[in-house]
Amino acid sequence: MPFASELMDREPLTVQVELPVPDLARLLLSERLDGVCVVKDGRCVGVVTTMDLIFQEKRVQIPTYVGLLNNLLPVGMRRKEQAMEKVTGATVGEIMSSFPKVVAYDATLEEIATLMVDSHISIVPVVRDDRLVGVISKPDVVRAALAHMGSVHFSHG
Repeated sequence: MPFASELMDREPLTVQVELPVPDLARLLLSERLDGVCVVKDGRCVGVVTTMDLIFQEKRVQIPTYVGLLNNLLPVGMRRKEQAMEKVTGATVGEIMSSFPKVVAYDATLEEIATLMVDSHISIVPVVRDDRLVGVISKPDVVRAALAHMGSVHFSHG
């Protein structure tokens, strides 16, 4: 079973939190990437994907209010505020997913695939000693799985 260190892109494209959103969009399109890691001082502080860009085109919903004891109370206000910040964000830092799901350098293909499926994520930062050392994307996992399938031989009978 392959490990993260064998699957990862060792020189991933990364961006800084200050990068303007239009520049990110152009970068992801020109490089044909689904997302990139956001780094600060060599540490992965977030992940930003094409879905974060698509989110900016989302219809914004006005908060719902519930009447309680003759008062109107907002329902889910914090979540709506976060969505509004993401929709109106001008920089990568304002639209990225903070506290990214990461894997260790020695994570197995099974661990990586499980994380991607369970967390609905398309790229996984690989860290070693809290430092970003690579990134694994969905195509990397598919290639590894295909190679692993090719090495498995089934006996008949």
